[in-house]
Amino acid sequence: MLLKQRVSAVVDNKPEVIWDYASDPKNWSASNTLEHRGLKIFSKSGLPETGATFHQKEYVAGFFADLQGHFLYVERPKVCVWTGIASYKLLGGLLKIRISEGGTVTLTKVDKGWEFVHDVYMDYSDSLFGRLLYWSFINLFNGQKAVFAHANREVVYFKTQLEKEK
Repeated sequence: MLLKQRVSAVVDNKPEVIWDYASDPKNWSASNTLEHRGLKIFSKSGLPETGATFHQKEYVAGFFADLQGHFLYVERPKVCVWTGIASYKLLGGLLKIRISEGGTVTLTKVDKGWEFVHDVYMDYSDSLFGRLLYWSFINLFNGQKAVFAHANREVVYFKTQLEKEK
């Protein structure tokens, strides 16, 4: 059971400037202060690199997520593919659910700048419990809209900051 969401914005700046700004853990955390609680990237540069791991704490649809992941492929300033396992605490931490999550960030040249796209997914297990979790997240917690709002805040923040600094 796959929840997929795409967010994008056209940013009027150089692709290297967009990439460097968005890939900085401080800026990524600042992009969604309502829900981000910190990002650490474990690489020599402290930035996304192919094979590097990361740890992010955040809220998604009101649920705390402790995300441990790694970068499958990074090609500055074109694409970044990441994947991980997010542990969600429910019922005050009595129930811990692990969900596979991931995404792809791309920069593509368009007429008025560079399109910054973040495709994200949450992969619920194809079991009775997984289907129940997916149904509950979508129908009771408006999960599709919440994931869109979460990711869109990040992209809009980058666009705003990068066009202000240009």
